[in-house]
Amino acid sequence: MPLAPPAADPRAPRPALRLPRFGAARREAQERLERLRAPLPHSRRLTLVGAYHYSGRATTTMLLGSVLAAVRGEPVLALDGSASEGSLDAFLTDRNPAVVRDLGVLSSTPAYEEIRARTTRLPSGLEVVAHRRGHFSPNPAHQQEYVHVLAQTAPYYPFVLTDWSPLRLDRSADVVLDHTDRLILCCGTADWFLDAAVRMLTLVRGGGREDLARRALVVATELDGPSGRSLPDTFARRLRVEPDQVVHVPFDAALQSPGWELHRLRPATTQALLRLADLVTRED
Repeated sequence: MPLAPPAADPRAPRPALRLPRFGAARREAQERLERLRAPLPHSRRLTLVGAYHYSGRATTTMLLGSVLAAVRGEPVLALDGSASEGSLDAFLTDRNPAVVRDLGVLSSTPAYEEIRARTTRLPSGLEVVAHRRGHFSPNPAHQQEYVHVLAQTAPYYPFVLTDWSPLRLDRSADVVLDHTDRLILCCGTADWFLDAAVRMLTLVRGGGREDLARRALVVATELDGPSGRSLPDTFARRLRVEPDQVVHVPFDAALQSPGWELHRLRPATTQALLRLADLVTRED
């Protein structure tokens, strides 16, 4: 039976996406929008990791979640995945004070309204559960609570995006990786970013998750300004993924502030995000 998330409020405005205006690019974007609106048979668990500091990982988490929620017209959930670090709070204003642990202590079968009361909802429809800002001690029950949260939210959210803040993929990441349907690795476009991305996927493979690494999506974002250059032909081969698993996101000045809005993104940025969203919905 297809997933049946809560019905969207028909009165709630959806953010407009800036699509290419003409030609094949316009038709391609519209075709992707149609595919993205198709029902899903089950909730997809997406984990986003960064190859290095300032790799665009948290921004990509919020962007991808916002695009999926806005296009589908149904709630999508994003949450901080680490026990002791978080990045999503920086994107929230007037946030709900609840944290991931507040979801973890709910019953095994909470109503959607109980979960919604503990999330911060963005205009796109993306719902976020973030760690509080600042330093805090790891919650020793985090791993059990994280698995509990995934089970609780699966009936209501077609996509659950986990933002993994630490650069390390040590044993503390095992529970997140073990409950990941699709890994998304974020990096810049410079050569040293590629080296870091290769090391990250090597760690994933070395942990016995060859299939997760093989199917990983790689988001290469121009972070410091427009380069005008394409990614090198060897980019995907060095990462040991297929070329169509790499999404190149152009520089967009609108993303320099955490207060970006979907309708202000360049059409080329929106195109790249729609392609990424299309890839995470595919069964393969």
